[in-house]
Amino acid sequence: MVSEEPVSNESSIPLFTMSSSSAQNAQNLNTHLASSTEIPLITLNITTQINQKLTPSTFSPWRAQFEALLKRYDLLDYVTDISQCPNLDNNLVSALQKTHWVQQDKVILRAILTSTSPIITPLIATAQTSHEAWKKLTSLYASRSRTRAMQLKGEIALIQRGNQSITEYLHTVKALADEIAIIDELTLYVLHGLGFDFLEIAVPIRARENPLAFEELHDLLVGHHNYLRRLDAAT
Repeated sequence: MVSEEPVSNESSIPLFTMSSSSAQNAQNLNTHLASSTEIPLITLNITTQINQKLTPSTFSPWRAQFEALLKRYDLLDYVTDISQCPNLDNNLVSALQKTHWVQQDKVILRAILTSTSPIITPLIATAQTSHEAWKKLTSLYASRSRTRAMQLKGEIALIQRGNQSITEYLHTVKALADEIAIIDELTLYVLHGLGFDFLEIAVPIRARENPLAFEELHDLLVGHHNYLRRLDAAT
């Protein structure tokens, strides 16, 4: 007689294993979450990185310095609105990205506020983003900068050396030229205001096909000035 093995009435419970693709997706998600939380915020120490506060008459040089600072840390896209706050789409990754973006933008906004003079700060005090503050400042002062540039061109076209030393005169012209970005015309403006004593050296400089760099022009004029002083001392 053959005995029969008892048959269990319990249903077998299947074991589910994670597929390789699901495991990879989970790993990617964890990696993304970790990287999102580990990206450090970039701090800006404006008091040491910008040498002047924004006033109604210094928008162009202030903007040039601030843009250079933001480019150095790859943050310019925040103020130009190229980099925008990520939209939440009901997943944790976007939430982390948004938090980081908002925090970094607040750092930039605070830097803008800190670098403005007391007369300007209230005008952008209600700005919620760095782009909003940047756009408002540009709207307020860019047109004034163009007017200022026209005024400076008038000043530099009529500038005379007077009682200034050659070095002082050159630095005065250079400062004006830097502000209105007309370095290519710098030599002509300098020569125009030198006076008759420098006619001998001014003529060949004007005749050059390639303009002199400021440093070369400085050395030539200072050398000629010293030459004239030696002639005066010998007579």
